Amino acid sequence: MTQPKLTFLLERLQTLQNLANWPNANVPVTALVTEYIPELCKVPYDYLFRDNAEAMAECTLLVQDYLKLDILTANMDVYNFEAEAMGAKIKFFPDHCPDFDRSDYFIKDSSDLDKIRFGGLNQGRFPYLIQYCKAYKHYTGVDTFPIFSAPWTLAGNLYGIENLIMATIEEPEFVHEFLRRIVDDYHVPMFGALNDAVPGFAEMDFVDAFASVPMVNVSIVNEFIRPYLQRELDKLNMPGIRLMDTAFFGTAMLEGKERESFEDFIIWSNGRFLCIDPDAASLGADYARAVATQHLTPLQIGISATYLEFESIDKIVALVRDYVLRAKSGPTPAIFFFNNISPCTAQEKIQAAVQAVKIYGAPGADENTPYLLPKFRSFEDFLKHKLKNNPEGYTFEWMKQSAYSYLL
Repeated sequence: MTQPKLTFLLERLQTLQNLANWPNANVPVTALVTEYIPELCKVPYDYLFRDNAEAMAECTLLVQDYLKLDILTANMDVYNFEAEAMGAKIKFFPDHCPDFDRSDYFIKDSSDLDKIRFGGLNQGRFPYLIQYCKAYKHYTGVDTFPIFSAPWTLAGNLYGIENLIMATIEEPEFVHEFLRRIVDDYHVPMFGALNDAVPGFAEMDFVDAFASVPMVNVSIVNEFIRPYLQRELDKLNMPGIRLMDTAFFGTAMLEGKERESFEDFIIWSNGRFLCIDPDAASLGADYARAVATQHLTPLQIGISATYLEFESIDKIVALVRDYVLRAKSGPTPAIFFFNNISPCTAQEKIQAAVQAVKIYGAPGADENTPYLLPKFRSFEDFLKHKLKNNPEGYTFEWMKQSAYSYLL
């Protein structure tokens, strides 16, 4: 493969690098996108999530380019990768995301913990992940690295989250051993092997949806979640590697010292204060800005996927404007985040919302800055343009499996 001459990603990365000049920098636009990629590209889910890693890399980058995002997090079915490689049964579907077979949990009791052992990068879809990273690097010239499931949430999927929470009360030593096995016997050797196979490893990226309140309380966070994330760092013993563990909600459900403790955990595990809806909606953007300022850490704020999908463009733009203006009114950088955009969200709404971030996230923009609705461009028109102007060198082989095949 030859290295591309130019990619759209270089300009987006410059926006992130300019945060070093804050407040003389734009607020970056970031998003989590999972189902939206196959839906927008009109490709079967199982083809992208299981069968063709290069196609997934192409489609991910095309969606990021089309939506004008500075960072797009394409989690794929992130919660399944380690479990599948251990031997857990994962079901694949053409019309929605893969998922565990939850009728038969992989771990049923302590006698099953020996199943938690890294067997090498030829297991499960590790070859798919490595190919994805290589294709991404080829098309952009930029390193990327897979995101995995954090120890607590992985345990919840292997054993059942309700079972795991009950076990913290009834069998705490079992839960500690369960999490220790995930860290020591799986994640640490896994990251070591991936570091040799995929260049550019600089960060342990996890998602941790089950670490949200009220699924857990602060006591569980302090005894079972945070210590095993720290153990990941200690056991891996690779100086310079950062931890990034995301997907926390529920700050608004806590008060006093418990809220402060949860805020501290979010900042420790993210390197910034993450406060998105519903917490941002309940507590307000001023609260989020105050916490980030108090800890002198960046603030990542964002609206919910349901608001983006179901509210009018006028209301979406108004809320984005409010969040952005309040978030950027402090001494540390602000980042805007669209959380897991729904596959049914109208393209016009996303384009209008992204435009609002870019307008009001610019240095000097305020509530009196006029908003100009962007000229709508369909994904089909975007694809027609990319087929003729393709500096990244995409193959577009995936389009043969797509409802857009007539464009070839």
